[in-house]
Amino acid sequence: MLTALMPLCAQDAVDPEPPPQLQPTVTVKTGDTGGLFFGCKPDPKATRRYYMAAEPELWDYAPVVSEPMCGTPLPPSAASNHERVSKLRYVQYTDATFTARVMPSPRLGIMGPVLRGEVGETLAVTFLNRTTQPLSMHPHGVRYDKDSEGAYFPPNPGKGAAVGPGATFTYVWQLDENSGPLPTEPSSKAWLYHSHVTGEGEVNLGLVGSIIVTDPKRARPDGTPKDVDREMAMLYLIFDESGLDAEAREAYEYVNTASGIPHKTWAETMEFIEIHSRFAINGYTFGNLPGLEMNEGERVRWYLFALGSEQDFHTAHWHGMKVIEEGRRRTDVVELLPASMKVADMLADNPGTWLTHCHVAEHMLEGMFARYTVHPKGTEGVSRAPAMAFFGTPQAAQSLTIRRAEITPGHHLELAGTVTVFEAFTVFNQTLTLEMAGHGETFVPDRTGSAITDNGSLHIRNANRYGVVYGGVLEFEIRLQVAAWADLLAKLKGTKNVPIKLQVGEARHVATATLSKRH
Repeated sequence: MLTALMPLCAQDAVDPEPPPQLQPTVTVKTGDTGGLFFGCKPDPKATRRYYMAAEPELWDYAPVVSEPMCGTPLPPSAASNHERVSKLRYVQYTDATFTARVMPSPRLGIMGPVLRGEVGETLAVTFLNRTTQPLSMHPHGVRYDKDSEGAYFPPNPGKGAAVGPGATFTYVWQLDENSGPLPTEPSSKAWLYHSHVTGEGEVNLGLVGSIIVTDPKRARPDGTPKDVDREMAMLYLIFDESGLDAEAREAYEYVNTASGIPHKTWAETMEFIEIHSRFAINGYTFGNLPGLEMNEGERVRWYLFALGSEQDFHTAHWHGMKVIEEGRRRTDVVELLPASMKVADMLADNPGTWLTHCHVAEHMLEGMFARYTVHPKGTEGVSRAPAMAFFGTPQAAQSLTIRRAEITPGHHLELAGTVTVFEAFTVFNQTLTLEMAGHGETFVPDRTGSAITDNGSLHIRNANRYGVVYGGVLEFEIRLQVAAWADLLAKLKGTKNVPIKLQVGEARHVATATLSKRH
């Protein structure tokens, strides 16, 4: 099963060198031994279920090396920021089959999906390790028993301390009163989660995400805070791409040599590490972080995080606006130490495109900055920010989005949307089957991403010239012929919301489309 369901990107992205062998606490043979909280099954009525996998991926810190925003030339390291490197990432799926990925949130960047809940609820997170080394999920801020700690250390690690390759384990984390905000704090707060088998190296690989906990007295039915219109999350972290592990650094520092590594002085080693450091926000450098968009007048909550070494002292700063930090003080700079988790609230009252960055001079010059945009209100106050406003909601946990469903004047049915796929998805090796109201149509795309049948046509808009879709999201357009679908169109007459199923390879995706008629 591991080989069959492994994302295609694994052919290109190679797992970093595995750590020294340790005995996994969970294996494929043992099966999932988790799912309990201090020996008891959690109440399903008060439990939110998540399905998470750790997978290899090639990562680009700067897909588009932008012009400098700070008025200075790009440093020599900027070119190497553009290189794709092997990372491991947390990826969310819709169910226990681990075939249909949840639509990613671009503004989270390298960060894993947000897990969300209210005080009094429980999170049950089924974790599948699709890499070649033992990994885990260790949470901050929530209540857990030893088996759900997700951290490996002697003498008696819990069952979920080191999930072996191909194995699954269900962590159970309770959001008790101490997990949520105090009455004097903002209505929601965020905690980190990350892999914790061999140390901070797993965070450097990209295995980090967040948990948002809301005070139920100040929450909407979906768990989002009532006094917030939009959420942002930013992780300030200097990634180390030198390839030197802790043992090699120690050897250089104390004996000036390391087995299998050319001799370097300590100063040369530090210079080598500096050159291979990536000063990133959510894994992106030099203004490449997408999706930081909001509308004028919105109340925006920023969840701010930092991790890393003693160099990771950061100062998050926004141009054009101010924030209220943790409900206590008004400022435009928030100080962050490694493992900091803070909340900053902003009223987006100044339209324009602005700079946000770490105000530590070296960090800013090395690319730790991004753009954020406040869209001005239109004449009718229409919302313009395209991305979903909140993280981790049931509405956001979808793998298929239909952005257009129309019956044309010629009585064709046209669908356009996006569906998640594995990274480096080869379109001509897969079939796509559309199901609506008991009708079905199967398409087999060619290398150009197109397919024509007697009853309709399919076009994949973002396949490259080799027939490959990168980025994990496939964009499609489907046109159904009236002759074969006349009875379906008759059934749909007057219907607004239509259930749609799309089978892509082994993955089954479900969505509801709002049907309209083109005049």
